[in-house]
Amino acid sequence: MKRNLLAVLAIASSSLAFSQVAQTPMIEHFTQASCGPCASQNPAMKATLDAYNGEYVKIAHQVSWPGVDPMNAAYPAGPDVRRNHYGVSGVPNTTLNGGSPGAPNTIVTNATLTSAAQATTPYDITVTQSWQDANTVDVSITVDNTTGSAVSDADRIYITMYEDVVDYGTAPGSNGETVFYNVMRQMYTTAGATTNAEDGSTLPTIAGNGQETYNFTISNLPSYIFDKAEIRFAVYLENNGNKTIHQAAKSDYATIPGIVNVSAGSASTAGAGYCDLAFTPVIEFTNNDNGTNITSVTAEYSINGGAPVQEVVTGINLTQGQTETISFPATTLASGTSTVSYTIVSANGGQPWSSPQAVAIPDEVYNKLNANGVPAPVMETMENAALETGTGYSRDLSTAIFDTDAAITSGLFGVLDGPTYNYGAIGGFGNSDRAIRIRFYSIQSGTMNLTMQKINMPAANSTLTFDHTYKQYASENDQLTIYVSTDCGATWTQEFQAAGSALATLPASTTQYNAPVAGDWQNNQVDLSAYNGMSDVVIRFELVSAYGNNMFLDNINVDALNSVTENDAVAFAIYPNPATDNFIVKLDESSDVAISVIDMQGKVVASQTAAGQSETTVDASALAPGIYTVLVSSENGVSTKKVVVE
Repeated sequence: MKRNLLAVLAIASSSLAFSQVAQTPMIEHFTQASCGPCASQNPAMKATLDAYNGEYVKIAHQVSWPGVDPMNAAYPAGPDVRRNHYGVSGVPNTTLNGGSPGAPNTIVTNATLTSAAQATTPYDITVTQSWQDANTVDVSITVDNTTGSAVSDADRIYITMYEDVVDYGTAPGSNGETVFYNVMRQMYTTAGATTNAEDGSTLPTIAGNGQETYNFTISNLPSYIFDKAEIRFAVYLENNGNKTIHQAAKSDYATIPGIVNVSAGSASTAGAGYCDLAFTPVIEFTNNDNGTNITSVTAEYSINGGAPVQEVVTGINLTQGQTETISFPATTLASGTSTVSYTIVSANGGQPWSSPQAVAIPDEVYNKLNANGVPAPVMETMENAALETGTGYSRDLSTAIFDTDAAITSGLFGVLDGPTYNYGAIGGFGNSDRAIRIRFYSIQSGTMNLTMQKINMPAANSTLTFDHTYKQYASENDQLTIYVSTDCGATWTQEFQAAGSALATLPASTTQYNAPVAGDWQNNQVDLSAYNGMSDVVIRFELVSAYGNNMFLDNINVDALNSVTENDAVAFAIYPNPATDNFIVKLDESSDVAISVIDMQGKVVASQTAAGQSETTVDASALAPGIYTVLVSSENGVSTKKVVVE
């Protein structure tokens, strides 16, 4: 009898020693706001996770390449340490429970998540967050050993603050993504410090049925937090040697005292077309809070950073779900590009919300043509475009406006500065650093317009010239069409069209075309003599994506030239280059030519003719230092090259 009792006790003791718990799958996702493949693969992984019935923890590490990503710029240290930890060198990429990285939709499937959740571990984690006020959060973490034996399988504990959802409204990078999930915002040590927190904290051996407890308070939240209401904390335990993650957990949302839940959006209206400047600003303000009514709202807007126009709405009593329309006096937009910015200044006389982004309204951009035409010749070389802060992109041209839907960002359709991205001189025929890139490769479908400002055409021989290069993707038919309007865009006449192989300057390929070289380019001429002497003529380059390969466009010129057949360009060289007091234009053969020197603004600053000569000296002594375009035309065609004047 005694022997049987001892056996029962031994079995009970063995069961206690090995009472492990289910492991929560831990996903680390490496992605980027300007990564084209990320935009196409991330939604599929999100759908998989939404359909998965079990618990999981996911952290998105927004890395620094291949382009702009404000989330990485705000906190680069965490993503950088974790990608180096796993040896990740490309995105999108994913690891599950510290395993080898791989394609997101290979690593994260219902099967792999289910399998991971079937594993057991002696570690059990509880993590909670509680807010003292709108700026102070307490974090409490317990790590239990659920077995009767000491455990040391994991030797590091990692603590990550993340935002469940970051919704920019408009794409912050170049891949079109606007909503990001589980974004890492900061890492902390077990004492609540941020210094070296990316390396984790030491997790000691935990005695049988023992517990480790960590409590700290964060009172200096990062300034770049998008919405405090989306903050959560993830905790995971890792063996630093073999990278295995033994357990993970996350906190639940917690109520933030004193915060009112509101949102806002624009309902403004602008005149149709390129020449109707009428504009009525309107904001729709919504109360989403179930405990606080909104009795007043102060809002304002500004155009191109000008003086704000403010409206104060009182005498309202918005309950949860109700919306107030805030209308401003009707006004007019300026010609050119107008950027309208909106701000909700306060509600209820200053009651806070979870973050400024909670009521952030995306800027709106309206493109209108100048009131009066610019006399030809007009030339746009792209070299003078002001780059957007922190990027090598621009849509700031004095001669033209970019017009497309918000999802096609400047990184997909805009001026690209080659050296910024180590592409070198990507301009026409390798003579300059910049060109317009149309990233058909990353645009599944869509129409983009580059519309020139109004031009007063030459009295005779009106001609449009431009340089382009395009590598077709297999048999996809991306298309370029050029239209002309004489009534400010009310009607258009097609003057040029090419698509697919007819547009291509290179053999087809299934590799993305990133950086053209000098020999890739082709010069094109379009006879516009039908518009000789007309004022306020508008020229539009329409680009339609068939999800093919990239195209580059440069050196758009409208002048009085003899229209000729394709490939009849003038062969010439410039030396010395850089030049000081003068430079020489050397032709391949003696010819009668006209030479124009054009500055970065498209203005002709010097011109001369040469009859029957092979070399002509151009006086550059009066030119300011800078980059100029030299345009040489003859009865055989027109060609351009860049010259640097020092």
